[in-house]
Amino acid sequence: MYRRRILDEDDESHDRWLISYADFITLLFAFFVVMYATSTINLNKYRALSSAVVTAFQGKPGQTEAPEAQTQATLQNQSSVLKPLPLSYLYQEKKLRDQEKVRAIGQRIAQALTPWIEQKNITVYQSELGIEVDIENSLLFNQDQSSYTPQASPVINALSDLLKNEYRSIQIEGHSDKQLFNEQADAERKRWALTAAQAAQITASLISNGLASKQLIAIGMADTKPVSSSDNSLAQRLNSRVTVRILTAESSMQQASRVANRQELAIEAVETPAPLPAAPVKSATPIPAASNR
Repeated sequence: MYRRRILDEDDESHDRWLISYADFITLLFAFFVVMYATSTINLNKYRALSSAVVTAFQGKPGQTEAPEAQTQATLQNQSSVLKPLPLSYLYQEKKLRDQEKVRAIGQRIAQALTPWIEQKNITVYQSELGIEVDIENSLLFNQDQSSYTPQASPVINALSDLLKNEYRSIQIEGHSDKQLFNEQADAERKRWALTAAQAAQITASLISNGLASKQLIAIGMADTKPVSSSDNSLAQRLNSRVTVRILTAESSMQQASRVANRQELAIEAVETPAPLPAAPVKSATPIPAASNR
């Protein structure tokens, strides 16, 4: 009778794990080779690799066009290497994000000043410089003066509450209509003085309400920046206004660079050109009279 041989436990191979380990190392090496090869990506080869991977794992051939089938014009239009984003793109993205933040500030200001906006005494705009709040002078100041009206305090307090936590440059401009003081002597000087005093008055009130003085710029513009013609009383009322402008980060940097980049000019000696020598004066030769013969 055939007797089955009893296997000794020592006959079992304890080195079979080396085969699995070797397969693992091979796959790992292949993985790193692929990763190194794709560190500088060629778009055509990347598409071919993607199609091959899809075919290997799903059993479906990829739909990617072979590199040889592409025309030379297509290859020229495609960038063979993925390049980092240019600084101009990053700068544009930063600028857009800052404009969105400024727009959110403008929306909060418009919401806080809704009663006066509905009465057409205040208008809120957004421009490339930032948010502009136009306030009619009749709401803030007594007629042709820099003293406040009773309605001015709620408006200034509302602006102060919204802006004292915003570390942005704020420009306050005083404007007038060209018909103001037109019948008085020295009318232009009075318009300049009044608009400068009104802008300074608003600036001082914002500082007293908690805003930093280094954030604020006060400018009197007189009648140099009208928003309407002076044909009627409504147009004149629109021109007589105070503009509170919350500047964007770019506009603030431009304002700062105007001071930081200035250079003192030294007085240069101007050389006086030497006088030219006087030309000799020739004596006039008389014309002899014709003799009558």
